[in-house]
Amino acid sequence: MKYLNKILETNEITPDMREKAEKLYLEAKSRAENLPLTFGEDAQLMLSNHLMALIKRVLEGKLIDPMEEEMLSEISEKAWEYADIIAGPLFVEVGIEKDRTELFLVGTHAEMAMAAEAAR
Repeated sequence: MKYLNKILETNEITPDMREKAEKLYLEAKSRAENLPLTFGEDAQLMLSNHLMALIKRVLEGKLIDPMEEEMLSEISEKAWEYADIIAGPLFVEVGIEKDRTELFLVGTHAEMAMAAEAAR
């Protein structure tokens, strides 16, 4: 809940979308917090903002354009797994197919958290 009001405002979540967006966000954040990853303060804020932006796109049916498959190979299988745990249920919740580009973008947060952990 730490960043919720700010990211709702930043992502221009409309009142008619707010309740659903909050629910999906809190569920996704809970899944992220249950992973064996440590997100620093800045990383938590970036992930939180990205999750709300993703939720808005999913709810509006306006996903970002697909990325080249070569770009999608830039994260590890573990990061893909974590991204699917965090964000995969968002797609299921609204009844649309999981989007690899959107999952990749969430996976970059997991990849950065794993790299930060390895550097310690």
